[in-house]
Amino acid sequence: MKKPIHPRPARLAVLALLGVLAVAAVIAYRNVRTARAVLHPARQSVRPPADGTLATRTDVALRTRDGLTLKGWYVPSRNRAAVVVMHGFAENRTQMLFEAEALSRAGYGVLLFDSRGHGESDGDLVTWGDREREDLRAAVDFVSGRADVEPSRLGVLGFSMGGTTALLGALEDPRLKAVAAAGAYPSLEADTRYSYGKWGPLSVQPVLWTMRLSGVDVDAVDPMAHLCDLKGRPLLLINGDVDPYAPAFLQDALFQAACEPKEYWVVPGAHHGEYAKKAPAEYERHLRDFFDAALLGGS
Repeated sequence: MKKPIHPRPARLAVLALLGVLAVAAVIAYRNVRTARAVLHPARQSVRPPADGTLATRTDVALRTRDGLTLKGWYVPSRNRAAVVVMHGFAENRTQMLFEAEALSRAGYGVLLFDSRGHGESDGDLVTWGDREREDLRAAVDFVSGRADVEPSRLGVLGFSMGGTTALLGALEDPRLKAVAAAGAYPSLEADTRYSYGKWGPLSVQPVLWTMRLSGVDVDAVDPMAHLCDLKGRPLLLINGDVDPYAPAFLQDALFQAACEPKEYWVVPGAHHGEYAKKAPAEYERHLRDFFDAALLGGS
């Protein structure tokens, strides 16, 4: 009677390695698909605000230096100052109606617009703050040329991706005299590692590779490395204390990297973007007081 033949150890090792490689391939493929989805989000329709909301708004079209047309609304200034307001990922200008109304009530000119690849604006690639810097530059070009605005009294407010873009844009454009960022990420790579780091490099690197191959300059989206280059222009950071997308340790690092003058307001019980829901009066007051001090000399 012949003895049963057992697989050799080398064969078992090969089979195990093939199994690991198969699992790794599946994880990488899924994360490549995820990266493609975050570069090309579905558009959200722009619905007109309720009656009475931003009643004095006019439709505007901005032209970026790389050839895109961005659609938005502008509310004229009554105090000679203006604030550009930027929405987050996979949203549009209507996401920021509370903020726009609050600033308009305080007398500010307000420009809301759909970033590239969002809402009614041109573009089909979202670059997470990289090329969106050109969107903000076009917005500043627009408001700085308004007859109702003094060009030395311009600020920017952004949420999430818009917040990071606001930081990047202010670092590059000295026309912006004050910057407020809510739920922003300190760098695109840090945010990617946090969001897709379940399997370490196996899940992170496919996302970063896909972004880079699509033309996103990941390394350029790193405002935390240069925040002190604001050179005395005021900074306000806002975050919710239970925000799963902008965790406290990343927000704390962003604040610590900044130089004075700086403020940091943490909204109790707020998830990502829930500042107006959890503390509407305090949120409006923080925005008004910050921009009043920065752009109006506290008047």
